[in-house]
Amino acid sequence: MRKIGSHDEEVYSSDVFRVLAEYEISRSIRYPTPLGLLQIEMTPSASNDNARRAATGVFTSALNAHLRSVDITSAAGSGYRVLLPATNFAGTETVCERLLSVFRNKFETNFGAVVFTVNIGATSHPGGLSLSITGIFQNAENAFKQSKLKGPNTFVLIS
Repeated sequence: MRKIGSHDEEVYSSDVFRVLAEYEISRSIRYPTPLGLLQIEMTPSASNDNARRAATGVFTSALNAHLRSVDITSAAGSGYRVLLPATNFAGTETVCERLLSVFRNKFETNFGAVVFTVNIGATSHPGGLSLSITGIFQNAENAFKQSKLKGPNTFVLIS
């Protein structure tokens, strides 16, 4: 299992993320522990084309810098998923608030400034037999759609 990107930009592919998510979810079912899932979309605005091309790497580096080493991140285009093992509702909410705070800032690159607009759909589950991979992914998707309806730089968290 390899991560994609440089050391500062490590994210898993969607396929690897799915395998890791299935493992963490099965563990959370077997040994009831909470679990959070974020679905994030970022839209960069940059001062020029070179800065825009650097935006994905800047976003991924900043995202990883504000997550724990046990959190599992994947990317596909401008969309990201983050699985938060052993994270309850309050912890998931804290992560969402932290990420919104981080991405409200302007990021300077060697090519110019980049500003991000983000939408985050999040869900949390206490673990146990009522947890399913389909259910948690669907909840994150529904929360994401609600965040998009609320507007830019918002998150919606459902359990």
